[in-house]
Amino acid sequence: MSTTVFSLFKSGGIFMWPLLVFSIIAITLILERSIQIFLFRKKINLLLEYLESAGKKGKSFFSLKGIDLFAQNNDDFDSLVTQETQLPFDKMFQNLEYLSAISAVAPLLGFIGTVSGMIASFQSIASVNKVAVNLVAGGISEALITTGFGLIIAVICLTGEHLFRFVLSSLAHKTEESVTLIERKRFSNIPEV
Repeated sequence: MSTTVFSLFKSGGIFMWPLLVFSIIAITLILERSIQIFLFRKKINLLLEYLESAGKKGKSFFSLKGIDLFAQNNDDFDSLVTQETQLPFDKMFQNLEYLSAISAVAPLLGFIGTVSGMIASFQSIASVNKVAVNLVAGGISEALITTGFGLIIAVICLTGEHLFRFVLSSLAHKTEESVTLIERKRFSNIPEV
């Protein structure tokens, strides 16, 4: 099988090399985002536990900076909780733009390979008086292989990007609901002055 994949890669022409680079970057980004989202989910659960227990359990992102959320007045508490939940989510969405870019560029690069293969086929036809199938087969093969690989890379990137966006959006919604409930409980327990 490895010789088949190698010969397929080789017959795809020069445009297979950038497609290979894109596929390696895409797989690396997907693995990195998967690990980061798994760890991030744990951190969010610890944050929610911290907020629900009024700082007795769990862990706040700000506790690393020496800021105690529950030592703040109500306005500062709201602002810090909003920062603490919003900024990490913004950071988690950042690398998804790279997947989006690769999913847009890879098929275009594959189509350039298609054009290159078709040009090679027509040049072969133009250079002889009698057309044979083997003259054009190499160029058409190059055209189809680069297009196929470009589309496969795009599908993988788009699937990963949309899956990660869905997971992060769901987690953000759940976190926002939990924080709203926690803030309501906190403010309903404050004695009136």
